[in-house]
Amino acid sequence: MKRAPFRALAVAVVLAAAAAPALVDHAAVAGEVHAQTAPAPTPTVEVLEPGKAPLEPLRLAPAAGASQRSAMTVTFAIQQSGVSSGNVKPPPTKATVETTLQGVTPEGNLQVSFTYPSFEVLKGGDASKSARRQIEQAFAGLAGLSGQLTLTPQGVLVDSALNVPPNIDQSVASLVTQLGDQLRTLAVPFPEAAVGVGARWRASTDLSLNGIEAHQVYEYTLKKRNGSKIELGVRGTQTAAKQTVELPNVAPGTQLTVQSFKTTFRGQNTLDLSGLLPVAGEIRSSGNQTFKIQSSSDSGTLRQHLNVHLLLKPAAR
Repeated sequence: MKRAPFRALAVAVVLAAAAAPALVDHAAVAGEVHAQTAPAPTPTVEVLEPGKAPLEPLRLAPAAGASQRSAMTVTFAIQQSGVSSGNVKPPPTKATVETTLQGVTPEGNLQVSFTYPSFEVLKGGDASKSARRQIEQAFAGLAGLSGQLTLTPQGVLVDSALNVPPNIDQSVASLVTQLGDQLRTLAVPFPEAAVGVGARWRASTDLSLNGIEAHQVYEYTLKKRNGSKIELGVRGTQTAAKQTVELPNVAPGTQLTVQSFKTTFRGQNTLDLSGLLPVAGEIRSSGNQTFKIQSSSDSGTLRQHLNVHLLLKPAAR
């Protein structure tokens, strides 16, 4: 059995949802700037507890031209056993992202542009010097990556697009997708009803993770509110039923059957309702997945455990 391709396949599955659930897939086309706009899955939001009075609606209300700059640091590790065994622990990466309100649609939705001015590969991880250089080279051509997204005042993502730079190396195309996905998952859907401190609400979404149909449930708790500034506790799960899928960028005929799939998330976010996305936050996720992999010549079972840490902080301009 060729174990290296199986490991690459497994890592591709994990990276699609490593830091947070992928909401939209984007195709990377070399030689042209490619902007593919796709609708986002609409979450079902239900209030579990209204919280204490005074009850007030949570709505984004940024001023014209509002912008913010943040740094997202992602660290992850994967342990595998079965047809491929070993650990994958690349160095942490930090992406600086800037979001700007470009306008408001007739429906009142917020049209937001985003750019990634810089990327940095941090110390840590178990990557060799050559592997680290490859990662640094992959990021080198991505500075200035940009895109657009549309949010409702209730914080629900309507659609998004990623502008893929010309002549992008196809080896980093999936990395481009992950960066866009990480940003989009910062959107927090608010309940329609007015709520107070202590309120809890649940957002449920059916979505596709690199071809795997999954169900995601996030639960938010309003910890504090001071005018437009709020602090939220976040926890959630991401699960997938047994299913067989064919993954992109894998040898034709290779099939992956999901036998078990569950990831849990926990953390907190700080938002200013006069802004666009959380100004600070931290999410830790832990997942266990079991796959049966069938190729034209062989088959086997892969089990993997992953841990991901996403840290969001304000960044200097």
